[in-house]
Amino acid sequence: MPIFIFAVLINFLRALRTHLRRVRDSKPKSLCAGCFYAHVQYGANAERAISCTFGGSIRSVKLDVLYCTDYQARTLPGPIRMIGFEREVAQTK
Repeated sequence: MPIFIFAVLINFLRALRTHLRRVRDSKPKSLCAGCFYAHVQYGANAERAISCTFGGSIRSVKLDVLYCTDYQARTLPGPIRMIGFEREVAQTK
C-alpha cells in the first residue's frame, strides 16, 4: 500500500511540474505586434525582436508592452497627407 501512495504522489508531482513549465513558458502577446509603428522580427525559438519607429527614430523595445500612448492599429488607414503644392483641388462646374 505505501508503494502505491508513493507512485501516485510521484505522478502527481510530475504532472504539476509539466503544467507549471507550460504556464511559465507562455508569454502574453505584446501590444506592439499589432501596432503601425512597430517593426517585429520573429525568431525560430519563439523569440521576438521589436523596434518602435514612432517619431521617426528607431528604438529597441526590450519588454512586452501592455499599454502604449502612441499605439495605432495596423488595420486602420494611415493619416491623409497632402502631396504636391496645391492645397485643394479646384472644383469644375
